[in-house]
Amino acid sequence: MKLNDILGLGKVLPIDKLIDIVSNSVGRISKPYFDKKDVDTQAYAIKKLAEAKADEMKIMANAIKENFALTGGGIEYKDDKIALTSPKELPAKSNEPILITPPIEERVQERISFQETKKQINIENVTAYAAEELKNEGPVTDEPVDEDWTTRFFRIAEEVSNEEMQALWGKILAGEIKQPKTYSLRTLELIRNLSKKEADTFMKVAKFAIKSGNSNYLFKGKNEEHLSDKYKIHYGDIALLTEIGLIQPGTFVNYQLIKNPNDSQSVFTSGNIVIIAKVKANTPTIQMPVDVFSNSGNELLKLVKSNAPFEYLTYFANSIKSELVDVKYAHILAWEGKSIRHTQPLQDFK
Repeated sequence: MKLNDILGLGKVLPIDKLIDIVSNSVGRISKPYFDKKDVDTQAYAIKKLAEAKADEMKIMANAIKENFALTGGGIEYKDDKIALTSPKELPAKSNEPILITPPIEERVQERISFQETKKQINIENVTAYAAEELKNEGPVTDEPVDEDWTTRFFRIAEEVSNEEMQALWGKILAGEIKQPKTYSLRTLELIRNLSKKEADTFMKVAKFAIKSGNSNYLFKGKNEEHLSDKYKIHYGDIALLTEIGLIQPGTFVNYQLIKNPNDSQSVFTSGNIVIIAKVKANTPTIQMPVDVFSNSGNELLKLVKSNAPFEYLTYFANSIKSELVDVKYAHILAWEGKSIRHTQPLQDFK
């Protein structure tokens, strides 16, 4: 499928880009496929067929067990096939039929068919979630998504059966379509291997992430026990996220408001709040103890709506506020590229 540059500015419709990626990776599809109602109906029908097959297999397994107990039968290998055998004569009181298993080749094909059907359902559900994420988006860059990335992505997606995780992977695919190179291969593998405990810990800590520039930080403030005492973010949580690669290793790490011969300002964001610290000329360098999110941590934070409690943001602001540093905040109205449009006037922290 050739993508059309609809504006002549290197922009294409996101749904066209999604169709192109999926078609080239897992098979030909068309736009009606992404009508959510149709997708849900199709996925539901296939899912029910798969569930019926699974139930049938369970019934067969139970029947075999019962037949074994009844007849004293067993499994025998003959004529290059595996078959269920039973005594020629059943006990007089038994009218139960003898169940013969299908040939192994048939059972292998049944298993492969079932597994591939399940993988297809998973891929279709993930791409449906991606389509939902993109349906209200305007034109996106026509920069192609790396083929190695899409190959790795769909190999992961085909194994994802949990609906919440399918929605997460749908967001990842949508994000990569909007801006290629948003999620690295390393991050895909890290997310793939996250346990529920690790994911829950990250979600708890991510809530308090404060962004400056392209990086996110967990500011400890003047009292390093504050996060633990007030918000139950303990050393063990940070150690776990460091171990799995979502927080950079290192102790005694500081964020610095660097001395400048001229007046300057530093901008921080969290959720819909922007914090602006105006630093007077020749103010001594201010150091704040922090934990720093890794590259993968920063990428994963794009999937999380970080929204720190305002009380915590106030604590952060007051930890750097002084006669030489004026700290105010505003509500973010919109992001315009890398610039922020926010409410006016700036307000003081209490």
